[in-house]
Amino acid sequence: MLRRIVLATAVFGAWTSLAFADISMNPQSAPKGAYEQNSDHTVVGFCLSHLELSTYCGRFNKTTAKLTFNGSLPERSTVTATIDLMSVDTPSSVLNDKLKKELFRNGSTATFTSTDVKLDGNNQGTVTGKLSINGVTKPVTLKVKFTGGEPFPFGDKYVLGFSANGSFKRSDFNLTDMVGAQFAGDVVSLQIDIEFLQVK
Repeated sequence: MLRRIVLATAVFGAWTSLAFADISMNPQSAPKGAYEQNSDHTVVGFCLSHLELSTYCGRFNKTTAKLTFNGSLPERSTVTATIDLMSVDTPSSVLNDKLKKELFRNGSTATFTSTDVKLDGNNQGTVTGKLSINGVTKPVTLKVKFTGGEPFPFGDKYVLGFSANGSFKRSDFNLTDMVGAQFAGDVVSLQIDIEFLQVK
């Protein structure tokens, strides 16, 4: 029995080493062109202060994003994203209902369209774009890190990974008209971890 466990562990370790051996941290090695969000491996989270005592976080479970990628000329890359605000998910089901009924308009979405991409260092940069929520559009800048790319294990495609963070003031988007909103901080921080699959 012990021999089987040791053998299985060795095989798994070897397979894992091979699987990650193809990961490239060089964005120029990734195929140029169109990519779409891999929803099964994407998390769009947000946090803000509560009573200036603690940090309260949630996420949106339904998002879509499209990327036109150019690793050699990052400034030519573009990204668009849509968030279904009705998919808001916090630790409180009561708060979820209040957000949907009082703060977000029924069926509303948030959209982001990039307008500028700048490389700030190795595999990282800033993406500035227009964020639209509840009919209000404001510029927002995200700090973005390229976390690698590799051939997708399940199909003849390439997959890219990114992490991004940024912030905005909810008052800029009229996200204040809700009972209890005065107890939450104005600054909303964003944390995005996303994979993009090549469109072929």
